[in-house]
Formats: sequence, structure tokens, C-alpha cells
Amino acid sequence: MGKKIFLYIGITIVILGLVIFTFFPNMIYAIKAIGKTGNAFASDSGDDICSPPAGTSEEEWKEHMSHHPNIYKECLN
Repeated sequence: MGKKIFLYIGITIVILGLVIFTFFPNMIYAIKAIGKTGNAFASDSGDDICSPPAGTSEEEWKEHMSHHPNIYKECLN
């Protein structure tokens, strides 16, 4: 009985992880950014949050920043 509980808990954790990363796919990049700089909103090029991270075009990054004006207010001027 005890082994089944651990199995069910493990399966539940895996399913929840898949669901979270399905609905929030960019969370992976935020986790990587936290690990590199200590700041989830910093790009790969250092602490310049206005420059797009690797693999993101200028247009996509400007659109993303427009959704978060409280974080990127100095970039949107």
C-alpha cells in the first residue's frame, strides 16, 4: 500500500509539471534567467532588460514588454 501512494504522488507531480509547462512555456526561460542573474526579468545579455533574449525577435520582445508596463516602463518610452 505504501509503494502505491509514492507512485501516485510521483505520477501526480509529473502530470502537474507537464500541465504547468504546457500553459506557461516561457517559465523555463524565467527559471534559467533567475539561475544566471538572480533576476527573472533580465535577458541573457546581462542586466539590460530592454534587449531581447536569445531566440526572440525585436518585435516579439516589444510586444511582450507592452504586456508588462510596470516592469519595462523605462524600455517603453
